Amino acid sequence: MSDTANPILPPLSRAEGKILRSRILSEWISVMEESEYLNNYMKRITFRLTGPEWKTLVKLLEKSRHRSLSALLRAMLFKGKVTVVSHDDSLDTVMEKLSAIHTELHRIGVNINQVTNRFNAEKHPEKRLLQALEVQELYRKTGEKVEELIKIITNISYRWLPE
Repeated sequence: MSDTANPILPPLSRAEGKILRSRILSEWISVMEESEYLNNYMKRITFRLTGPEWKTLVKLLEKSRHRSLSALLRAMLFKGKVTVVSHDDSLDTVMEKLSAIHTELHRIGVNINQVTNRFNAEKHPEKRLLQALEVQELYRKTGEKVEELIKIITNISYRWLPE
C-alpha cells in the first residue's frame, strides 16, 4: 500500500490549507528577515547570459567550493579568484594504496610499542634478545613500506611536477 493511501496528517480543507500555508510563510519570512544572510545581502542584481556562458558558469560552480551561484559570483567579483576543486580518477588507486600503507604502518607502530613494553618489563636477557629480534623484523617491514611510499611519491611527482 502506498504512503498516500494512509497519510499521517488528515487532509485539510482548501481554507485550512491556505491558513496553514500563510502561517508557515509568515514564520519563514520572519526567520529569514532576522537572519544574518538577508541583512548582509539586501541588493539584488539581475542580468542575462547566453547559453554557453550559463553552462560555463554552472560548470565552474560545480568545481568550486561555493554552495550557491551568488557566492561564486561575489567571490569572482570582489576577490578576483575562485578556488576550483578537480578530481583525478587516476589518483583513486594511488590514494587507496597510500591509505593501506598508512594502516599497515600504524599497525607496525602499535606492534613495536607492544614489543618495546614487553622488552622493558622482561628481566631475562634471552627473552629480551628474542624481543629485540622481533622489533628488528618490524623495522624491516617499516622500511619496505617506506620504500613503497617513495615509489608512489616519485611516480606522482613525475606526473604532476614540471621538468
